[in-house]
Amino acid sequence: MARSNVIASACLPAARVAACVAGYALVVLSVMITYDVIARKLFNAPSIGTDEIGGYIVAIMAAFGFTYALLQHAHTRIDIFYQWFPVRVRLLANLLAMTAMASYACFLAWRAWATLAESIEYKSTANTPLHTPQWIPQSVWLLGLLLFAIVSVALLVHAVWLMARGNAPQALQFYGPKTLDEEIEEERLDIDDFEQQSSSAQASGARHD
Repeated sequence: MARSNVIASACLPAARVAACVAGYALVVLSVMITYDVIARKLFNAPSIGTDEIGGYIVAIMAAFGFTYALLQHAHTRIDIFYQWFPVRVRLLANLLAMTAMASYACFLAWRAWATLAESIEYKSTANTPLHTPQWIPQSVWLLGLLLFAIVSVALLVHAVWLMARGNAPQALQFYGPKTLDEEIEEERLDIDDFEQQSSSAQASGARHD
């Protein structure tokens, strides 16, 4: 669950849509692989592009998933000693972590842009039967990485702004690692959602009977 702040609230809808699209793309990939396995086993039909398209889907899914994971505080942080640090040290640790994340996100976007520009310049195509123009999947991949970079920088700027105004509690709340209470609450909500869905399914089944 994303913590409520103006930047996360503004960026979360786009990240959620991108994550949903990536999830459905993964479902499509699963169907393609299933068909490929069945066709190869039963009809000895060769695979045409499944591996290639699968690679594109996984790369694009990861690129767009970075942003959603960032807004959900799902990226791994080593916080074994964090809770015992004084407030200033925790603020500094958060700032360093966010600076590293934003720098890495911008580096990824920069290198992705360079790769795309090179593919456009040389009219690169895949060395496969599909001969896919590489600028097509690379453009979508770049969009995902650009979204990640923009959101990372926006969150970093917001954190610095809060710190500059002396608003340490909000900076820690918004941009610190998840607390144990937050993780427990998320697990509880997931269990509640699962139980509600199970109850709805059972009720629907009883009505049909």
